[in-house]
Amino acid sequence: MVAGLAGTPALASRGDSSSALNRFVAARLAESSNESQAAAAIYAESLKEQPDNELLAGKAFVSAIAVGDFDLAVTAVRTLQLRGKADPEMPLLPFAAAFAQNDWNGAERAIVELEALKNFAFMQPFLQAWLETARGQDASATLSLAQADTTARYYLEEQLILNRLASRKESEAIGLLAGLVKRNEARMAPLRVAAARHFWANNDPATANEILQFRSSGPEQKLLQQIEAGQKKGVALRVTPSTGMAFLFQRLSNDLLAQRVEFLSQVMAQVGARVAGTSDYASLTLGRAFASAENHDLAVAEYERIAVDSPYYLVALSSQIASLVTNRQYDRALARLDMALKYNPDAPELYILQGQALQAMGDNKAAASSFESAVALGEKQDQPALVMANYWLALGGAQEQAGIWPAALQALQKANELLPNSPTILNYLGYAQLERRENEEEAIAAIKQAHELRSDSPAITDSLGWAYYITGEHDRAIGYLENALEGQPKDPTINEHLGDAYWTAGRLYEARYAWRSAELFAEGDDAQRLASKIDMGLRPDLVSP
Repeated sequence: MVAGLAGTPALASRGDSSSALNRFVAARLAESSNESQAAAAIYAESLKEQPDNELLAGKAFVSAIAVGDFDLAVTAVRTLQLRGKADPEMPLLPFAAAFAQNDWNGAERAIVELEALKNFAFMQPFLQAWLETARGQDASATLSLAQADTTARYYLEEQLILNRLASRKESEAIGLLAGLVKRNEARMAPLRVAAARHFWANNDPATANEILQFRSSGPEQKLLQQIEAGQKKGVALRVTPSTGMAFLFQRLSNDLLAQRVEFLSQVMAQVGARVAGTSDYASLTLGRAFASAENHDLAVAEYERIAVDSPYYLVALSSQIASLVTNRQYDRALARLDMALKYNPDAPELYILQGQALQAMGDNKAAASSFESAVALGEKQDQPALVMANYWLALGGAQEQAGIWPAALQALQKANELLPNSPTILNYLGYAQLERRENEEEAIAAIKQAHELRSDSPAITDSLGWAYYITGEHDRAIGYLENALEGQPKDPTINEHLGDAYWTAGRLYEARYAWRSAELFAEGDDAQRLASKIDMGLRPDLVSP
């Protein structure tokens, strides 16, 4: 690759090829050291000197997306387009740049290029319709063209609703919203939020409340509370051609993320952010895309943009804390939560986040204290049973990890009372007792019930296998443990359980193989216990907890 770069006509004809080669090598070294910002800066400078270099442009594009440098990405795309080397998604970037500047002709050209590259041609009716809407034209006929494409039809309903709202044809939008609200699909929660904010901005709280009637997500619950309190700042927001179109890119970003297509998810999120301008949902979507690519610093910066008044504030804060914890920035995470609690000391959700951060630090005792605060506030506020069950589960889990027993058992039992058919709660309740060899009959019954409810869970299947091991049904235990391992082959607990079961059944070679696999991912006392088993075999004092 380096030799090819040095020999390209572009480098031979402009500037010092040795200098260009050195910069390219420096950029590649920066990338290998995870110094993405430095690499992008080098590519940007190199592309200025060699604006027609295809190889540089390709590298610059990938680097620009990684660090969120939209302008550099657009520059790189234009170079690749001139050489006929653009990838199918690339025309979306110059389209967004043109649309954001009201350059309708430039946007039209980008749509033509998008169609020619096929993969994202299904978006053409939507993009064309938003162009027409931005120009004050009726886009109904253009939107109807989306019916001809299977992929486009998947996004058509929400695009029709948003377009009607942006065109100030609210009565038509209400008719379309009725069925959507009735279905109460989790996937449509962001659309319900956008529509409710639009009607609230139009001084129509009754319609906004009707849209939010099921309160199915955290942002919907918060938005309804804000509307009931008469709060408009940071809440009321009309749908415009920019935010309506941006929603399409945000939806695609989230869908691609669910399919683990991280790079394209980032592309769509950045295109949506450029089109939308300042937008809390755009920042949330972009933050998620960056986090999925392990670029947590950029993710945190996006989450920081979401103000406390936004319906998405708590979602953003939770995501921000998760990114900070992933980066092991525990002090920063806790400081951020302390600040949030000063503004809202009666929010149990914040204490849950605080407890989770403390657990990530390994301080389960302090985490239990935070979860206790969440439980107390939740009960005072008469939170729903589902919410309280999760609070009690969090408390019981932290207490169990901190060795606060039997208080942990009582918390887990309370969670089970509130939500008696939760596989997660049943499994934790059963395994925590089984681990201590307490109430074995009740513990095994709970695990069996959990497995009946979620037989495809490797963790629950492992628990059931281990339960059979403890009761002496070793061959049966091996069958379940092997099934669990298929779902989670790197899990140290499952490997250790299977190794113990193999050894007890006389399959000594297989036992040591399983223990060695467990040892690869085990830490602390677990790693030491596994090393002893590998060396000396299974003794009563070395059986897995």
